[in-house]
Amino acid sequence: MSNRNEAAQRVALMINDAERAMDVAMAKASLLVTELPNLQNEAGLHASWAQPVIVSVCSALGDMTTARGSIIGAHKSLSAIQRRLGIVMEDPRNPKEDEVPEGRRYPEVRAGRSETVIPLRA
Repeated sequence: MSNRNEAAQRVALMINDAERAMDVAMAKASLLVTELPNLQNEAGLHASWAQPVIVSVCSALGDMTTARGSIIGAHKSLSAIQRRLGIVMEDPRNPKEDEVPEGRRYPEVRAGRSETVIPLRA
């Protein structure tokens, strides 16, 4: 493996890890927003106690959404550079559409919950 391919592999691992970390952070923050009202009720507190926290976490989720989009944009840019340099890489943790098993493709469409699907590829 050439130095260029090794460097590309390290970059690919880092960008994929960053994307997954952002998804985990967003999921945890979403869970916090979901659970706070229940925890507030269990503690016997008025809604005004949790409201500032919920507002702050929701604001953070908006910022995370923007950051996630930026990371995805960076991934797309890196993929374009990879193609221009002719570097071929495979990441089993990030299969492209034609490599995803049929049962895992667009589950919301199969369930009738979506009319339009636009496949994106980083």
